[in-house]
Amino acid sequence: MVNITEDLTTILIDLIAIKSESGEEKEICDVLEKTLSNISGELIREKNSLVFNMNFNKMERVALVGHIDTVPVAESSIKPVIKDGELWGRGACDMKSGLAVMLKIIDEITKGIIKPKYNLSFVFYENEEGSLPNGVNFLLDSGKLTNIDFAFILEPTEGKYSVGCLGSLAVKKEVFGVSAHSANPKKGVNALDEATTIYNSICMMNEQLGNSRKLDDLDYYETVNVTAFKTTNETFNVIPSKVEMIVNYRFSPVTETEVALTDLLDYYGEDDITVLDKADSCYIGNKGDKFLHDTIEREIMQAWTDIAQLNKAGIPAINFGAGSITKAHKPDERINIQELLDFYKVMVSHL
Repeated sequence: MVNITEDLTTILIDLIAIKSESGEEKEICDVLEKTLSNISGELIREKNSLVFNMNFNKMERVALVGHIDTVPVAESSIKPVIKDGELWGRGACDMKSGLAVMLKIIDEITKGIIKPKYNLSFVFYENEEGSLPNGVNFLLDSGKLTNIDFAFILEPTEGKYSVGCLGSLAVKKEVFGVSAHSANPKKGVNALDEATTIYNSICMMNEQLGNSRKLDDLDYYETVNVTAFKTTNETFNVIPSKVEMIVNYRFSPVTETEVALTDLLDYYGEDDITVLDKADSCYIGNKGDKFLHDTIEREIMQAWTDIAQLNKAGIPAINFGAGSITKAHKPDERINIQELLDFYKVMVSHL
């Protein structure tokens, strides 16, 4: 178990030391379950996700949410190292720092140091770094996330409020031709010719999206890119009869997914497509203002996170955490310790 009576840095060190790549979260979930089992509150487990509810007879409930998995360790390490005021290790910023904050808040509530003005829920969920569905889906579908008035997902945002996120579409297209010997190409139809035309159309769409847009004076931009382009040939001397393309479209926080798909297909074509992945965008607007501070900077996250799933389920949610997303998923993943300690104080001030 994790000793949550220790200081915040030590808690984070202990969490980093538990390998918890996506799909392999059982060990860390077991550790967290054991850690919380002796603390007063309602502890619920769904697969390898946990919800810990604390009730204080308040009118509203706020949730703190964090995913317990990391991307593969790869060239990073689960042997934490402190140097130059930074803590290095896989998950240091994305997002075991958020988990450490959640655990320390629970500890200080138990000690009477923090006196909450809301009922609180702490959500530790699996498989955020993998493909959907993830732990948020499992918890929503099983009715484990109920009566929540607002949620903070403690993803790294450099202490800014991420009040919206882009949506994402990944769509595969198969382009067909007629195979022939490469010495006699006139007997066939090269699928690459049509695929190249479609590729250029996608590039045109990306140019027309423009570089920057604003939503309530917050900057973001939409983008669409061909992320895979390949033939199915296994030999070098055959005119390809088939090309597979994959396009990823990152669209506006206020655009419905089906509208975005229609816009994409205007350039991509509707024939022979398969939607591989779709994730709704979201923008909270002013729905959560009563839970937030006026002095903290707001932004649109130039990516997708699970705030979209919570908002779609009727739970107003933002990203808010210590550390920088630019340090995530890298061999030198790390977080500045003082920034983490400062964020902890700010997070407590919200509660």
